[in-house]
Amino acid sequence: MTMATTLMKVLGLLGVAAGAIAVDRHFNLVSSAAGMLAPGPAAMANNAKPAAAAIRTVRVVAPKAAAGRFGLTLSGRTAPIEQARLSGRATGVVSERRGEIGDRVKAGDVLVVIDAPEIRQQLDRARAAVQQVKARLQLAEQTLDRAQELVPKKFLPEQARDDREASVAIAKADLAAAQAEVRRLEEVQGFQTIRAPFDGVIIERQVERGDRVTGDFGATGTFFYNVARLEQLRIEIDVPQSFALKVTPGTPAKFTFAEILDRQFDAQVVRTSRSIDQTSGTMRAELVMANSDFSLPAGLSGQVILDVERDTPCVLVPGNALVVRQGEQFAAVVGADQKIAFRKVRVGRDLGAEAEVCAGLTLEDRVVLSPNALLKPGDQVEVAKPVSALP
Repeated sequence: MTMATTLMKVLGLLGVAAGAIAVDRHFNLVSSAAGMLAPGPAAMANNAKPAAAAIRTVRVVAPKAAAGRFGLTLSGRTAPIEQARLSGRATGVVSERRGEIGDRVKAGDVLVVIDAPEIRQQLDRARAAVQQVKARLQLAEQTLDRAQELVPKKFLPEQARDDREASVAIAKADLAAAQAEVRRLEEVQGFQTIRAPFDGVIIERQVERGDRVTGDFGATGTFFYNVARLEQLRIEIDVPQSFALKVTPGTPAKFTFAEILDRQFDAQVVRTSRSIDQTSGTMRAELVMANSDFSLPAGLSGQVILDVERDTPCVLVPGNALVVRQGEQFAAVVGADQKIAFRKVRVGRDLGAEAEVCAGLTLEDRVVLSPNALLKPGDQVEVAKPVSALP
């Protein structure tokens, strides 16, 4: 036997031995894994018993008392305290136009003059008619005086005297009618001059010199001037139904504008419509604000902060302490027995980070923060370190 043959036999025996060792190790690994997967007697005994429910840990917060008065913020827009759109009742041509937008005017100032020659002619004719009727009346009275003297002397029949008395009465009636026509035409002539009805500012103009206007000029929605009083401004707001009973005449307010951040303007509610609009569910209210320096224009939008008194005490809780279930709002409260109870609450105002709760919670309650969706009434919980009351 050569050395090469002997070496090959030795290598073959070593390979067989290594294979047997690998198979044995694989069998042991499989047996161990099977043993780990197969439940032992102790594990089977534990599975036979129901698992105890885990006690959840919750964080709670104490509600904070809300102030007795609060600021109700609503959108509003300024408007003139009074304004008038001036139009004419005379037909003619505009001969004079006095005033431009922004001009301040006094009550009685002439703004527009309308030239109407036909009205002057009608007035002259009416005045002449008055003189004619006066002459007829004078003649009728003189004739009656003569009849009064001749009838007793039997120179005239009584019928003639009666006719003269009737003539006097008719002449007096004609005179009254003629004078009334003169007054009417004088009034019409007065319509040719358009005057400012009060002290104010011209905010619109729709007339030019030479324009032809008719007596129904204002019926078409057009006008000569729009004059407004701006020393006071009227503010119109729409109050939601939930606060309608709290906003009454005399309620103080502040008015702020995005364009004037460093200043607040005092205002006061002067009237309410006392009616809830069925479409919007709001009540119209009007406030009055002083503007003696004319610093604010009409039509400016801003925020009205009404100083409203509460009719019921409310508390403040974090907004994440409330949950909605079946369309209603609830708060989870931990009782003295460390069990969960869900209370239906009535939210007054949503303040963003906080919510104003006016029914359902008290200052002594422990309200759960961010209640878990799996929490149910009656669940036993453990309270974590209490969170301090809201700042």
